[in-house]
Formats: sequence, C-alpha cells, structure tokens
Amino acid sequence: MRRQRGPAAVKSLPFTPILLRPLPHTVAPFPNEKLDSYRRRLAAANQLPDYRNIRIPSRWLLSPLDELERLELLSGQSRRTLLWAIPELRHYDPEIAPPLKYSTNLNRRACDRCGWQAGSAGQPIYVEVRGLHDNVCIRHRRWLTGGKTDPYEQIDVSATPEIVRAQILVNRLERRLGISFFAPRYRLCERVWSEIDRRGLIRTERDAIFQRIYRPDPNKLLDRFGPVQRFERAARFPQTARFTQFILTQSRQPKEERAVAHLTGVIHLDFERAFPMDRRPRSITIPWLRKLLVDLVEAVATDPLESRLRETNRLWLSHST
Repeated sequence: MRRQRGPAAVKSLPFTPILLRPLPHTVAPFPNEKLDSYRRRLAAANQLPDYRNIRIPSRWLLSPLDELERLELLSGQSRRTLLWAIPELRHYDPEIAPPLKYSTNLNRRACDRCGWQAGSAGQPIYVEVRGLHDNVCIRHRRWLTGGKTDPYEQIDVSATPEIVRAQILVNRLERRLGISFFAPRYRLCERVWSEIDRRGLIRTERDAIFQRIYRPDPNKLLDRFGPVQRFERAARFPQTARFTQFILTQSRQPKEERAVAHLTGVIHLDFERAFPMDRRPRSITIPWLRKLLVDLVEAVATDPLESRLRETNRLWLSHST
C-alpha cells in the first residue's frame, strides 16, 4: 500500500514568527522609570529568574519586533503608557511621546512610599533623575539622593520643612527657566556653595538642620565619607537653593548693570546681606570670594554655559585655606 504524504509546505506566503505571548501578570510602569528597572519588576512579578529568557526566547529564530513592541506584547500595557512612563523608549515613536530635551543619564531609587502606592510590592524602582536638584519627595518628605555608602537609605526630613521648601523653590525655578537651562546652572552653583561651605564661612543654618536630621550611633566613630556625607548634603540643600536663586537673579540683569555692580562690589554686599557670615575670614579670602561671585554670575549669564566653566573651575581651586 502506498504511503500517503501530508500537505505540501506553502512557500509563497511570508513567514514572520512571533515567539512572544503576554505574561500572566502585568506591572504598571512608574513615571520616568528606567527600562532595566521595569524589566526586572516585570520578571519578578511573573516569578521569572531572568527577563532575557522571555525577551529573546530563541537563539536561532530572530523576532522582527523592536524593544517597544516586545515590551508592549509581554506586559499588556498600552503603547502610549509605556512611552510616556519610560523615557528610553521614546525614540521608537516620537509622534506619541517626544524624546526628552535634556537627559542627565543619572538614576536613583524612587521614593519607597511612592513605590508601595504604585504597587511595587517591595521591588525597588529606579528612575531617571531630572538633575542634581531633584532630591526630595515632596509628598512624603523624604530625601532620596544617596551617598557613598548605603546609597538606598532614604532620610525622613519631615522635621526640617526648610528642605521641602527648598525643593519646591528649585522646582519652580526649573519650570520658569526650563530644565535644559536650569539644571547645569544649578550644578555649577552647588559646586561653588560646597566650596564655600567647606571653608566654614556660613554654617550656622546648615548645622542646625544637620542636628535635626542626623542621629549618630554613639558606638561608632563618625565617617566623613560614609552616611554622614549624605546628611550634610541634605542639610545644606536649603542654602544651595537660595544661593542658586540669588545668582540667577543677579545674572538676569542687563550687562551694563552687571558691569557696574562688579566694579562697585554691590554683588558681594548683597551676598553678605542674604547669607550672613559666621566669622570674618582672613584678608585674602574676601578678594577671592568677590572674584568668585563675579565670575559665577557671568558664567551663569553666558549661553552656552560650557564656555565659562573651565575659567570658573580654575578660580575656586586656585585658593586654599
């Protein structure tokens, strides 16, 4: 008896294999969440050891889908939701969500309480930081920026409303001036204020805030490069925010008025009225501080900013006490 053959394979139709299917449990993306963070949370929610096994299930059969289409299929989330929540995916469809105009490429852990409310179930959520001025969760009053050790420990700053008000101030300045203009100028002002703080010229306010948020362990010696460094940065954040506002106000004056203020020393007098010094520094520090303020105002007023950064960096590093 002759053996019957099966139907012949159809070779005329295109074959586009799709090896992915929706996962049983979906996860909503967090605002500004990093792509790797969302992948890990999606895999953990479905009890998968590695996200790569479901993203690329076959080593020999390539999928024609891009990263956004694969994630859309696996997570069950809409395309618009993924694009607006995860900035790294926006270049796949800029008509729905345009790419960010200013990207820091910095990430940190999101507020744990915000994560619990968003349904993170204890999984860490990592988000892209808008800039070095993005430090406080205003809703839950927590300092989010980490330090060199214990980088994921978040500080409760509910006892220091000055820190929360400082974050509100820098957010208002960011909205008014634009993130691409404000973020690098805040970074420059923060570096200058850190140098002023290091010399101990203005520390009364910072020390008062530091004592309210930091409780050292009596059985351990203080480590200046450990967790205390994070508390010190949080304590001087209100002064940094007001100093940035002061410099931005001075830099937005007309060029002729700024030149007159530089010659007459008005900027230095206004600075001493806004930030009273704890002690009278030695004679060589006052000329250095005046020159530093003048160069900082001119650097902030310059667009683009990079043309004045090197000169300002030389200035504050050239003087030591």
